Amino acid sequence: MKFIITIDTEGDNQWDHGRTLTVENIRYVPRFQELCEKYLIKPTYLVTSEVCEDSYAKNIFTEYISTGKAEIGAHLHSWTTPPFLNSDGFRENDSNHAFATELPRHLVAAKIKHLTSQIENSFGKRPSSFRSGRYGFDANLAEVLTENFYLVDSSVTPFVSWEEHSGIPGGKGGPDFIDNLPLPSIYNFNSGSLVEIPITILPTRFPLNKNVSLARDYFKNVNNSLILRGFRKVFFRTQPYWLRPTPDMDIRMLNELLIETINKRLPFIVMMFHSSELMPGCSVYRPDNESIENLYELLEAFFIELHDKEIGSFTLTEAAQNYKNKTID
Repeated sequence: MKFIITIDTEGDNQWDHGRTLTVENIRYVPRFQELCEKYLIKPTYLVTSEVCEDSYAKNIFTEYISTGKAEIGAHLHSWTTPPFLNSDGFRENDSNHAFATELPRHLVAAKIKHLTSQIENSFGKRPSSFRSGRYGFDANLAEVLTENFYLVDSSVTPFVSWEEHSGIPGGKGGPDFIDNLPLPSIYNFNSGSLVEIPITILPTRFPLNKNVSLARDYFKNVNNSLILRGFRKVFFRTQPYWLRPTPDMDIRMLNELLIETINKRLPFIVMMFHSSELMPGCSVYRPDNESIENLYELLEAFFIELHDKEIGSFTLTEAAQNYKNKTID
């Protein structure tokens, strides 16, 4: 098993609609990068359009790429990536943040082409890894990615549905990934193939962790059943666990999830968080300096666990290449 750490690298104020986006949080990346290097971990920074325009971001990420310390991939925020349309949900920094899966195919294709060119021009390397903002992903988007020579996506959130989250006014909302498992898979098209390496999200409590069908039924129906909501309140309040260093996760919970992934013999485990979480006051998760120190303590404790268990690190692209080679063999 290999560990993959992905950072959705984006603007400071994604939810302050109508304001010019700033990227001050990028100045807090080097401390995180140093921690990763201490434990021989190579992060994958998935960058948005606004990050590509920042001179400081260009300098540090170009250096990380050129020295093999990290990977730069693409992170599509449809509301900050040109081109835009003059209608609700399609304008720049619109008050309705559209899922990419709600966009017409020609528009999402144009946005991905634009973002890909931005990244190549800013950092000197064409991206091969991708995550969609708000996890808006489907087979149509996968095909567009292969047309732009991407090798891997990591947008899928197993056991989680975004259908009740709104995007474009009157739109269909987000995708439903409740039936997905945290295992890699491959999309094949005439234009090429794309490896899907989902974010690691798993139930860890009995019986949900022992029976996939039971877990799927539970997560599909829990919001519509008084009995199941009672079970959630008493037994499964935090289920499923995300491999994500949020304030409500501690090292015991991360280790519980890690043991679950080892027991299930997953080939890869994928952690994610946002670059804004590295800057005090830039994320609701990390409002002050103390909360930032708590984040670093949690990350280092988990990195030590990985080291002790001899679990090495891959970037997203390295993992995809490894998976395709083994599949072909």
